[in-house]
Amino acid sequence: MDSDALLARFRGDNQRLGTGAAYDNLLRALLAATPGANDWTVLVQGLLQQLAAGAGIALAEQGLQRHPGQLELRYLLGNGLRLVGERHAAERELRAVLAVQPTHAGAAASLAHLLRGEGRLQAAAQLALDSLPALPSPAQLREALAFVRECDDARGALELAQRMLRQTPEDGKVHAAAGELALELGRFEQARVHLRRALALQPHYAPGWLRLAAAHRFRQRDEADARLIEQTACGSDPSSEVGIAARFAWAKVLADVDAFDQAASQLRAANAAMRPRVEWSARGFDAYVQRQIDQPAPEVQAQRLGFTPVLIVGLPRTGTTLVAHLLARHPEVRNRGELNWLAQLALQVETGGRQAMQMRESTTLYAAQLRRDDAPARVIVDKNPLNFRHLGMAAALLPGLRVIHCQRAARATALSIYRQMFAHMDNGYAYDFADIAAFARGEARLMRHWRATLPVPFYALDYARLVSDTEVVLAELHAFLDLPEADVGTVPAVPASIRTASVWQARQKVHRDALEAWQRWVPHLPELLDTIPESWT
Repeated sequence: MDSDALLARFRGDNQRLGTGAAYDNLLRALLAATPGANDWTVLVQGLLQQLAAGAGIALAEQGLQRHPGQLELRYLLGNGLRLVGERHAAERELRAVLAVQPTHAGAAASLAHLLRGEGRLQAAAQLALDSLPALPSPAQLREALAFVRECDDARGALELAQRMLRQTPEDGKVHAAAGELALELGRFEQARVHLRRALALQPHYAPGWLRLAAAHRFRQRDEADARLIEQTACGSDPSSEVGIAARFAWAKVLADVDAFDQAASQLRAANAAMRPRVEWSARGFDAYVQRQIDQPAPEVQAQRLGFTPVLIVGLPRTGTTLVAHLLARHPEVRNRGELNWLAQLALQVETGGRQAMQMRESTTLYAAQLRRDDAPARVIVDKNPLNFRHLGMAAALLPGLRVIHCQRAARATALSIYRQMFAHMDNGYAYDFADIAAFARGEARLMRHWRATLPVPFYALDYARLVSDTEVVLAELHAFLDLPEADVGTVPAVPASIRTASVWQARQKVHRDALEAWQRWVPHLPELLDTIPESWT
């Protein structure tokens, strides 16, 4: 009997292959049919595809006893073990496959995803690159590029993108990726070269117009990049994604050259067009804040992490990127950028009813994403500002947590938010001053609650003090985090990548110019004063 026929025997509407009786029947039939290696492989694959992982693993082990050299069977065993959370055993089997066939695509992908899930991002990215065949197909290269970017390896991803462009120099998507990666790394001129080419090849690549504007401080409005942005802003459908992005970009160019009246007009139009495209409700957010206040905080997990976890939170555009960048000058600090893990875990835990096992698993997962596989550090930072929404969960998942709360003048913050086209829908409040004010009031209310109820040290960081007296504030932060004295006078020779809208500002010398810059907009955006108070409290 062939493998298809064997599987068909157990595919009834009410028959589950994962049950003990079904597996026993399948195994007896297999042994009686004296199947070959390929039959075992097809059957194991069928079981795994039907989510009968336990039966698939057991069958693979039986098959390998008879055919120990069958790589596909060993790969399926490793993949099945990964699916059921047997990570160490899965890694052992997958590495055994790669030791024989280093370019085995399935084993490499499975192991790379396992490593990434454990926070071993450097190893995962390197594996994805090392497992490419000598003559990879365009599809293999695209998958590797996407994965290496997900592993936060901007340098490795940029090198791969440049390798791809040597093969296909007119690939607009790869130019776009290269431009974004160069921008993250602070290689602004290189970013502009790739972004220009990407936009020439695919002008409907909306984020490219924002990136091109962010890669340069414009001195004249007739610069080549400025003219490109203006043409798109004026020539596109104002309600389209490209039209909106180009108007945000053009407003940035105009503000750079002090044409605030025209910049304000472009911003007003871009935000008005963007507002109907997002779903955000002030009433809904207020209800969310109240739920967070009303529910009891989860119990703190007992285990220590081996490092001090730090969350830098607050409203966007209050200096979170700058603070993280300055802290990362210290050799005992690792800046992980803006992670989305806490929001995802908070949702999963809330849905699952805060079960003790789920809380422990969430702690392990989040800690691994913070710790990673680079050099150990005393302090590890997640600077996602919107983590303020989940500090009750964070205090439970991260024993030893410390929180830096960034605060900035209300009108300066509101205007800076209003000038951005955010990628994440969590920032759907950003396109109307009244919505920004409602979100800010909710943030202030929730932060007061966390400070009053959580057994967590808080440091209130004032943006004006940070830019006016940087070294004093940085010394206070070092003391708050129990960091030893170290030489932190210069930026690291190879700065970390920066993905936020502050990609340009965070790499410039800290100065006071931004403190009162918002006032230059007031004559042209009177709604700023009409809607935003001097303080959120």
